[in-house]
Amino acid sequence: MPAIIAALLILGVPGAAVLAVLRLRGLAALCLAPAVSVSVVSVSAVVAPAIHLPWGWPVLLLGTAIAAVAAFLARRLIPALRTAVQDAPHGRGTLPGSVSARGTVVAATVGVLVALAITTVFLTVSAANPEQFTQGYDSVFHLNATEYAVQTKDASSFAVSGFILPPGKSAFYPAAWHGLASLLVLLTGISIPAATNIMWLAVSGVVWPLACVFLTLILVGEKRTVLLGAGALAAAFPAFPYLLLQYGSVYPNLLSNALVPVGVGLVLLIIRPPAHAPLAPAMALTLVVLFLPGAAMAQPNGVFSILLVLTPLLAYLLFAWLRTGYKHTRRRGWVRTALLVLAAAAVAGILFALPQFRSLFNYTSPAFMAFPLALLRNFTHAPDPIWFPAVALALLVLLGVWTAAMAHRMRWLLVSLVLITFTYALAAGTNLPLANVVMAPWWDNPERIAALMPLVAVPLAAVGLGRCLDWLPARYPRVRLVSTRPGRTTAAAALAVVLAFSNPGFWQMAGAVGQMYNVPAEPDGLAQVDAQELALIHRLDQFTTPRDVIANNPYNGSALAMALAGRHMLFPYSSQGDLTPDMYTLRFWLNRVGSDQAVCAAAKRLGVTYLLDFGTDYIPAFDNPKSLYSGVTLAPGSEGFTLVAKEGHAALYKLTLCGGVPM
Repeated sequence: MPAIIAALLILGVPGAAVLAVLRLRGLAALCLAPAVSVSVVSVSAVVAPAIHLPWGWPVLLLGTAIAAVAAFLARRLIPALRTAVQDAPHGRGTLPGSVSARGTVVAATVGVLVALAITTVFLTVSAANPEQFTQGYDSVFHLNATEYAVQTKDASSFAVSGFILPPGKSAFYPAAWHGLASLLVLLTGISIPAATNIMWLAVSGVVWPLACVFLTLILVGEKRTVLLGAGALAAAFPAFPYLLLQYGSVYPNLLSNALVPVGVGLVLLIIRPPAHAPLAPAMALTLVVLFLPGAAMAQPNGVFSILLVLTPLLAYLLFAWLRTGYKHTRRRGWVRTALLVLAAAAVAGILFALPQFRSLFNYTSPAFMAFPLALLRNFTHAPDPIWFPAVALALLVLLGVWTAAMAHRMRWLLVSLVLITFTYALAAGTNLPLANVVMAPWWDNPERIAALMPLVAVPLAAVGLGRCLDWLPARYPRVRLVSTRPGRTTAAAALAVVLAFSNPGFWQMAGAVGQMYNVPAEPDGLAQVDAQELALIHRLDQFTTPRDVIANNPYNGSALAMALAGRHMLFPYSSQGDLTPDMYTLRFWLNRVGSDQAVCAAAKRLGVTYLLDFGTDYIPAFDNPKSLYSGVTLAPGSEGFTLVAKEGHAALYKLTLCGGVPM
């Protein structure tokens, strides 16, 4: 419990402080605080090494103070911000702090608490204890990156991937997640796996539902039942947040997706503010500035997700803008067209100048199901590995989109739903080059793309739920449960729980995630480590110190010893291509270290003192990892190493002979 409270404080306090300075209160402030906090954490982590400060809570406090001062100055110097909150209609005249506003906050909070409870049940069913970790391909990188941030006291997005780079080299990697998780470790002293699980729960069970509440607030206003439904139903869809945990523990993408509804809502407040807008456009624009750093350093594809959701509305507004120009004069129309083309070309030029963006087009996912089936499974919220359709949720979404289009005049949401329905089918059901190009921001990865559907499905399902509860009192006026406001609130929460737990897909996903958390007794060809290997990792502190460098083949799961035991691994990640000449030497010729002077010199320069051998049970990756690390694979039988510990097939060796000289 203290750790989850610490995680929520990290995600809430910095943003709340900045929003308080901007005099933003009420439900909007509650929903926006985590998004602003992620930006404060991310930027603080980047700035800290530049001013020679170690990463930790004092840096976050300093970053929060600076952000608050900047917000204060912006409010003083920008006239539009001084009246932004007062000028906003606040939902048909509802003022922050009023009884009605407090009731809305309470209803939304209840919905979020329901989501947190559902998410907690899911995680508890999937993982027996907080110390477990998922065994997906990406888990090694993210766990080790968090450990590296803790070891070096540096969680900058320009430094966190340094553990897989040669000394002195740096590269940008979005590290907002690792900043949050490492800060939780530094603050509480819990293990890397425990911090990862707790932060996952905080993001999935609180940040994501709050973001859904905010977008729903922008779409339909302060309708308590709908807002409660938005919060609670955020935990009911298997595609997000649960699928990304099953797929590969892509925690940065989890954080990014959880923030996307906030971005969509803020953009809507700027380009098409509704009559019930809780924020004036000037305040929304300020919040976009506060939102973007965190979004970019969580996972940049979140920005593309925002654009994807808003594509129909943006296309319509651009078309209307061009049409208005041509109606005025043909010259003005051509000028506007030219400006639009130039702007698009400039953005494309900037993006393609970035090697990280160009590399997205190198990934393609082969089709593994028929296109119509992929379309149906996405629409019914049953992406692979789920096969049972969530019929009730799909019907609620349909009712919600009909209500949004007819009652709230938001027909673009229908087009947005259709558009996102096709995305999974493009990735999972086709091999078309065009589909790969369109889906490139998400690596054409079916799982990441399937996780996009709840971005629109959750608010629409909440609107559908509200419509149902509006219809029931009219149809059955004598049923007191749905004829009073407290009764409808209770009914909304109960229905959300029933919809989540009665969906077989929810439990299928829990079982699939449970398999990812499972530690098999013996090698099974799927898990990173088995029980024997894990037992030896937990004994490493009996034989080694954090200063020792342990040689290993990263494809057999041994790289996890970095995060699980705090040890310095020679090869801490499997997809590690930028190696020094000495690392190449040991990779292919470590088995000759006992007799070869050149290999011995390389081992000494790198500080290698031990070898961790987990055998040849490799994780599913490349065709022949043994050939990639042949020297490490053959080293256990060589004269240079002496066995010092063994757990089943897992063994630890000490380097005792180097270039013919005893160590």
